[in-house]
Amino acid sequence: MNRRGNIGTLMLVFGALILVIYALYFMISFNGNFGVSKNELRDISDKAEINHELILDNVNKMVLSSIQASASSGNFEKSFNESLKGLAIPYRISGLDNNVYAKIAVGDYSLKFDGSAYALSVNGLFESYKSGQNEIRYDYSASVLFDKTRLISFFNNTP
Repeated sequence: MNRRGNIGTLMLVFGALILVIYALYFMISFNGNFGVSKNELRDISDKAEINHELILDNVNKMVLSSIQASASSGNFEKSFNESLKGLAIPYRISGLDNNVYAKIAVGDYSLKFDGSAYALSVNGLFESYKSGQNEIRYDYSASVLFDKTRLISFFNNTP
C-alpha cells in the first residue's frame, strides 16, 4: 500500500498541536491588565490637548504682537509679515513635533485683505505626539481674522 499520505497528515497534526500550545501559552500568560494601556492613552490624549491649546495661544500672541509692531508702519502687510516670521523662529526650535511654527517662520501662509480685515490662513498643519507604541497625529488648517488694531477671530479647521 501507499503510505506517503500519512506523512502529510502527521505533519498537519504536529503543526496544529504547536499552534494550540502557542495559543494556550498566551492565554495563560495574559494578566488581563488593560489599565496600563488605558492610562497611557489617557496621558497622551491629555498631553496632545494641552500642547494644542498652548500652540494656538502662542499663535494668537504672535499675531497680536505683530499687529502692535506693525500698526504705525507705512506698509502694514510687509511689516506684519516680517514681524510674524521673526516671532515664530524661537518657537520653531521648541522640541515639539509639529510644523506650525516652521510654516509661519518660512512664510508658508496666505495673508489677504478684504477691505476691512486681514485673513491669515495656514494650511497643512500637523501636531504629532508619541507615548510608547501609541501615536496621535492631528492634521488641521488655521485661520486668523484681524484688522490693524485687534484680533477679530481665530479658528482651526480639521480637513
